[in-house]
Amino acid sequence: MTAVKRIAQTLVQLCRAWKFPEAQATLFHEDAVNLEPDGRTTTGLTAIMAKEQAFLDSISERHLLEISEPVVADDYFAVQLLMDVTVNGVGRRTRNELCIYKVCDGKIISEQFFY
Repeated sequence: MTAVKRIAQTLVQLCRAWKFPEAQATLFHEDAVNLEPDGRTTTGLTAIMAKEQAFLDSISERHLLEISEPVVADDYFAVQLLMDVTVNGVGRRTRNELCIYKVCDGKIISEQFFY
């Protein structure tokens, strides 16, 4: 098994268990970059983890989380994520997104979301 495939499978396992911060802390490079479809960019592991924690803290109820098996190609992998949650002040929302990751030197260096 390649290192990229091992990282991809570990990320999927942790995220399926709602352990997003743990996945980031163990698998992401300290200089990782997060790219959102609206053009927002978050740089650095600390900032990415803070953004993720703020999102998780805003969830009042979890209804569904499905994450596909990863598709790996060279230094990249992709997963489909389907999440149905109730967000404080927003209400229930469903997001179906494609998440693409790049691995460099054994760590995730970038993640980009399409939804």
